[in-house]
Amino acid sequence: MPVFAFLYRPTRALDATELNDRTQRIRAWVLARREAGQVLSVSVFDKAGSVLSHEGDAGEPEVSPLAGCTLVSAADLPAALALARDFPGRQFGTDIEVRPVVTFLPPPAQAAQQA
Repeated sequence: MPVFAFLYRPTRALDATELNDRTQRIRAWVLARREAGQVLSVSVFDKAGSVLSHEGDAGEPEVSPLAGCTLVSAADLPAALALARDFPGRQFGTDIEVRPVVTFLPPPAQAAQQA
């Protein structure tokens, strides 16, 4: 089944109550989708980091607006979009970019199994 990446971009700051509520709702969503075989992995990005430009490394470090990434299994792009529409973080101002993933080089464990 095809794999899609959900790339998360928060659009507003949350207070402590909203942050806790969002975290609980997302956790429940992820666990239910993992149980259904739809969520393959979840990564949350640390706020620290830099963006390296193709024009050089000069300048202040920039932080990407990306907050995390979830890899999901879905029949096709419309099915992946339907799954993304159900993501509870959207209610808290998170935009989701949905992208098909084509594996260029599998992780070592998968590569050994395929050999």
